Amino acid sequence: MDVALPNAVRHRWALPALVAVLAFSAIVSAIDPAGSYPGMPEGPGLTTDEMFNAEEGVRLVRTLPELIVGRLTLDETFGDAGDRHRNARVEIGYHNPDHPPLGRFCLGIAHNFTRALFPPQDHAPQFVATACARTGAAFAFAVLVFLVGWFSTLWYGRIAGTAAALALVLMPRLFGHAHLAVLETFINLTYCAAVFGVAHWWSGDSAPKWKLACFTGVLFGLALLTKIQAIMLPLPIAVWAVWHWRMRSLLPLAVWSLTAFAVFFIGWPWLWLSPVDHLVEYFGRTTGRITLYMFYFGERYADTDVPWHYPAVMFLTSVPVGLQLLGVAGLPRGWRCLKVQPREQLLLACMVFPLILFALPGVAVYDGARLFLVVFPLWAVFVGRGASLFLEWLQRKLSARTAVATCTILFALQGYGLWAMHPCYLSYYNLLVGGLRGAERLGMETNYWGDGLTRELLQQTVDAVPEGSTVTFFPVPHQFVIDDLQRQSPILRQHRIRLRPWYDSDKTHLRYVLLYRRRADSPGIPMFDSAPATARQVAVVKRCGVPLAALFEFAE
Repeated sequence: MDVALPNAVRHRWALPALVAVLAFSAIVSAIDPAGSYPGMPEGPGLTTDEMFNAEEGVRLVRTLPELIVGRLTLDETFGDAGDRHRNARVEIGYHNPDHPPLGRFCLGIAHNFTRALFPPQDHAPQFVATACARTGAAFAFAVLVFLVGWFSTLWYGRIAGTAAALALVLMPRLFGHAHLAVLETFINLTYCAAVFGVAHWWSGDSAPKWKLACFTGVLFGLALLTKIQAIMLPLPIAVWAVWHWRMRSLLPLAVWSLTAFAVFFIGWPWLWLSPVDHLVEYFGRTTGRITLYMFYFGERYADTDVPWHYPAVMFLTSVPVGLQLLGVAGLPRGWRCLKVQPREQLLLACMVFPLILFALPGVAVYDGARLFLVVFPLWAVFVGRGASLFLEWLQRKLSARTAVATCTILFALQGYGLWAMHPCYLSYYNLLVGGLRGAERLGMETNYWGDGLTRELLQQTVDAVPEGSTVTFFPVPHQFVIDDLQRQSPILRQHRIRLRPWYDSDKTHLRYVLLYRRRADSPGIPMFDSAPATARQVAVVKRCGVPLAALFEFAE
């Protein structure tokens, strides 16, 4: 390969960069969840955990400079969340250590930058606007698209690189998460950067030098600073390195690991306050939390009881079928071929290991494909490689122009899911289960995160409900959902709509009910399937004929 030639590399940036810029533009033009930017296209509805990330990100951006100049102490900035009096000087609550700070800090920077340039409508100056923070995820996704396209170009050529970048954009669940102020797009970026760094620079017959091990360790450390999914990297990378270099791999692996841990520890000052206790608290948190539920093939499961095949089924059904076929075409052809392709071995190992891990008995799975979303950008590399091989095959059968036109049409058809699901991308299923309609019939989850509560539905709600009315809301995954939705929605605030949670005892005296179809949490409220005779559906958000969220009115 001619990867060392500056001019060649520079030219290879062009198409992945173009795809990344177009993806960023498409996302930031449609990020409004509830009326903050009424003149722009609507984005996904406010999902259940965005405000935790946005507020913590803004808090980090505001307090870290104060810590650096000495106006706040380390304890005031990152102290115990339960000891609030020590954080009285901090404007936005207290440090929430459920996730590391890197992704949230990026969300905070994006929020402040976007708010300064494009102020949202009807928000107080000190108020955190989720729509502004969403631009951070959009930018991270654009960088991820570029990274996937650029490395694929270096490894397999321009066609593969462009196709890999496009494939990432055409995966509705990844594209949907890029609209949200959550950490998934950031961990996708840092996870892939860590894998690509090792795959690209740990090459050759000799083990990598300590400088390369240190550099790639920094990338791994950034992934650790982003989200817990990064801990899935050491095992496949270590096994791969030992397989190739035996004992010679131990030193670079040690340098890689220690560098990553140093970046992780230095980058999260909360750990400094009580290193051992806080490390145990953070890494043990995944086993010490409340039970969540999943709806899968018509059954409601506790998170640790989900059938083993759930990750494989979600992986197979969350990507357009055409892209899945191209990905299969891009895989090494058999074990003998795979044995002489170390880069492909590593990519596959880091992609398959998370799917195996979440298939193990007792490992919690509870939110669609989100927990193992990191595997999809790696899969896009194989999709790009398969597209390049497919085009070469077509060119041997057809004219060059016809072959290119065929591939272009194929990719355009894979974009149908984005068009059909906009802006509720997280509800996407491919044709292997008959799309969203088929997934609903099979008993799959349809709107777990609540992105079906779109701006359009909120506007229809205020059009149908008298000003100042109280609307019952369901489901309520956590206690702050209702407050977040009301504060983030100028539409509801301007109409003085008050939301109240649905209680199990609510059987009568209901007038208006606003709900989204999180089937795992609504076994006793079959409103969408068999609404009571006294209920009338006033407004609804449907995709592919399947209701995702609705407003019901009960007769008085």
